[in-house]
Amino acid sequence: MKKKIITTFLISASVLGAVSFTKPVKADSIKGIVTTKNMARLYNSDGNLISNRALAVNTPWVTDQKVDLNSVGSVYRVATNEFVKASDVELQHGQASTGTVKVGNNGALVYSYDNGKYNAADNKLAKDSMWKYSRVDNINGKTWYQIATDMWINSDDAAKYNGIEVKNTGTATIAYAPDSGTDLWQGFGNDKVATGRKLANGTSWKFFDKVIDFNGDAWYEIGSDQWISGAFTKIHNDKFTQASAQVWDPNYAAVKANKKTAIYSDSNFNSTTNNSISVGQIEQVVSTVLTGNTIWYEKSDGGWLPSTAVSEVSVKRSPVSLNGKSRSEVLNEVINVAKQQLGKPYVWNGKGPNNFDCSGLMQYVFRQVTGQNIGGWTVPQESVGTKVSLNQLERGDLVFWGNAGATYHVGLYLGNNQYLNALKPGTNVKIDSISNSFKPSFGVRIFY
Repeated sequence: MKKKIITTFLISASVLGAVSFTKPVKADSIKGIVTTKNMARLYNSDGNLISNRALAVNTPWVTDQKVDLNSVGSVYRVATNEFVKASDVELQHGQASTGTVKVGNNGALVYSYDNGKYNAADNKLAKDSMWKYSRVDNINGKTWYQIATDMWINSDDAAKYNGIEVKNTGTATIAYAPDSGTDLWQGFGNDKVATGRKLANGTSWKFFDKVIDFNGDAWYEIGSDQWISGAFTKIHNDKFTQASAQVWDPNYAAVKANKKTAIYSDSNFNSTTNNSISVGQIEQVVSTVLTGNTIWYEKSDGGWLPSTAVSEVSVKRSPVSLNGKSRSEVLNEVINVAKQQLGKPYVWNGKGPNNFDCSGLMQYVFRQVTGQNIGGWTVPQESVGTKVSLNQLERGDLVFWGNAGATYHVGLYLGNNQYLNALKPGTNVKIDSISNSFKPSFGVRIFY
């Protein structure tokens, strides 16, 4: 945010330093910026209210002194003879810095800052929740992170979070990129910088590191600090362990072979077989189909595996962050953004903003509101929260059709037995009512 510089109002630190005061009871030299928490009235050095001046909410102002004025109390000087109440502003301290912290197993106490000290508030953040911060301070051997206006948590309760490193190697083939190709980045996630190079569909690249970043996006390192997004790839793993498979991925699920089984060319037992996997082998899968009583899993590098021979590896996504907002605020925003998509056409694999399929619509809506990826298709989206039964549904829940691990449709529950969805080709995004003839199987609650 830019500092307000009004020549008739704010003056430079050198000029302020030359001004003498006789009215204040006590003055402490200070150098910094105060940001208004609300519409803030101004006072002169006699402690009298200035009737025709006020500071707008959430605006920053240069200050050089904290003063105790008779009848007013603690104030900050923001111009030669103009002061604002300390209770109406927040003094910015520490250093501007951005990033994400993850709360530890014991939760995190929230603190406010006043006159060089951090004071514990009444509220506590839930364990494993993640928060973006805007400033960092170091005091008393602790690092403090500002997660909202006058809300700080410290390094005793939370740690910086850059992503989850996944220990596997293999080959990433660009398969779903636009005609112009996919970007090659220096760095990943929020810290990425475009190199200017594009990688074309059909090209294959060895990768030696994989990360799921704070936003839930997958990244593959194919050179020294050279990264590609996993959203446009087919993956063949040279090394893929149980631990790797248990890390949630927005683009893939994982299965483990219970016995040696053939790899089928299609999702039925009558199709040809051209290879096999051994007992205990773990494979990434990119889609599922239910045929009769058998779930068929499509391998990320081609071929199909039946549920009679493999079982799904259980995963759960790290909590989607509220980013300092309340649960009700985020849910209202999600529903409002979803309703803005009404009338847009269904297109298979459509991810927005002009057209959608069912899972692409949910991915787009939650990305717009939270900045985070809840998964590119229904199976990863199943594990983005906590499973709930239909009689427990609340507005903002995802509703799924099909067996867990093989769902084929998803919508956003609006309450009052209604859900918003992109159903099938030839239809547009619309609101439907739950009916016995087309009843969802279960729900998933993303926010608690």
